[in-house]
Amino acid sequence: MKKALLILLATFLFLSCEKSNIAEHADFIGVWTNVDANLERTLEVTVRGRSFYEERKGSGNSYSAISYNGPFVLNDSILKIGFKKLIVNEEPTMSGGTWYLVMDNREYKKE
Repeated sequence: MKKALLILLATFLFLSCEKSNIAEHADFIGVWTNVDANLERTLEVTVRGRSFYEERKGSGNSYSAISYNGPFVLNDSILKIGFKKLIVNEEPTMSGGTWYLVMDNREYKKE
């Protein structure tokens, strides 16, 4: 039990010490959404490099959500937010006045 707790603590410290590289990827800053039927995915990235990712499932007043917080870290098309890893298939691009981003083969729009 002590060993498992030590490993968990070490992992937490390692993840919390990781530095954001948002300065190299400023186009990611903002709130991105993907809606597919009753599943909504949201990525929020701040200027200071903090990020939040949530998957919200359900409709009306009944829903369930899984969320992740952590520094924005993008390396080799892998975006890490806490324990969540997302594959960036296409970096942010603007088309017709709207920003688009493709992660895990899903299109996100910037609000």
